[in-house]
Amino acid sequence: MTSEYNAAQRVLHKLKQNVGEFDLMESTQDSTVVQGAIAQDLQTLSKRISEYRILGRQESNERKRTTMLDRATHMADDHEQLKRRTDKITQRRATRTIHTDERNELFQRTQMGRTQMDTTIAMDAQDEEAFWGRSEQLLDGYIEQGMSSLQNLREQKGILQSAHRRVLNVDDTLGLSRGVIKMINRRTTQDKILLGGGMAVTCILIYFIVHYFG
Repeated sequence: MTSEYNAAQRVLHKLKQNVGEFDLMESTQDSTVVQGAIAQDLQTLSKRISEYRILGRQESNERKRTTMLDRATHMADDHEQLKRRTDKITQRRATRTIHTDERNELFQRTQMGRTQMDTTIAMDAQDEEAFWGRSEQLLDGYIEQGMSSLQNLREQKGILQSAHRRVLNVDDTLGLSRGVIKMINRRTTQDKILLGGGMAVTCILIYFIVHYFG
């Protein structure tokens, strides 16, 4: 009877050590190996407790039978506590793994967002540079057009000045002086005044003739 109890105690002692190590481990790979060993030890301990309980029930000595059944109950309680502790550790590790994965995913998304933002900024800078380049080209075109128009105006001014000189030369050739031209202009103005006055007097005379003799 003692040998079976000692064998169960050795499994229980080993199981407690493995659960303690499992609780402190950080590496997922190592913890998986220890977790497998714990599951096997729990199964072995449960089997040995059942066998020891059967032997206790078969014991003819009442005192020994009571002692063996009490030991079996205590080992069963230890077995249940270790099983619950293992489950809690496993659940805690799973939750921590989920949080780690979510944090890594969030970090990757943040990095991706920053990369996209940097790319957008670079593209905007290129677009802005291209815009200023096009603007400079347009300004150069406008300046060239303005210079061309100014040159055309200068050429037209020269042509007009040349025509004016030719007209003056024609006037000199015909013997017309500026004083004669001014006199002609004044005479024309006087003729227009006399003509206008004559027409006005004629209209007045016609009005009185019609009014008094009509």
